[in-house]
Amino acid sequence: MLKKLSLFGLFIITLTTYGYSQKNNIYTELGGAGYTRTFNYERMLTNNILARAGYGSSRAQVPGDKKIRFMPIGAAYLMGLGDHKFELGGGMTMIQGTLEMRGDYIEDNSIFFGGGYRYQKGTGGFLISVKGYYLFLGKFSAPWAGMSLGWTL
Repeated sequence: MLKKLSLFGLFIITLTTYGYSQKNNIYTELGGAGYTRTFNYERMLTNNILARAGYGSSRAQVPGDKKIRFMPIGAAYLMGLGDHKFELGGGMTMIQGTLEMRGDYIEDNSIFFGGGYRYQKGTGGFLISVKGYYLFLGKFSAPWAGMSLGWTL
């Protein structure tokens, strides 16, 4: 199911961007939608709208699980002129494995909403962003933060 959902998402991104000659972004995010750290790919669908997909993993704290994987997918809207923008977006983080939070075991996917500052040159090059998130994970919800460093191709 997870593979089919991921392939469908990539198919939709490819179809919607076929006519555009926009930029691709690759970056690593510490914290953020992937909880710990994730490697992400973004595609600018228009000058203001982007779609993202990422992957991250860490060691599980639950006996029997060796690894827990985080795969954030989402979209965002960029506001502002020039290289300095405000980003507002949301999405879902698919989780493979079991999270342990306050003694409870969670196997649900999470929903996230976030916004923050983004520096990205329109001609390509260095990309940095600092964002605040609000995560919904099963019966838990909490504010969270993330920082991204990467490159625009």
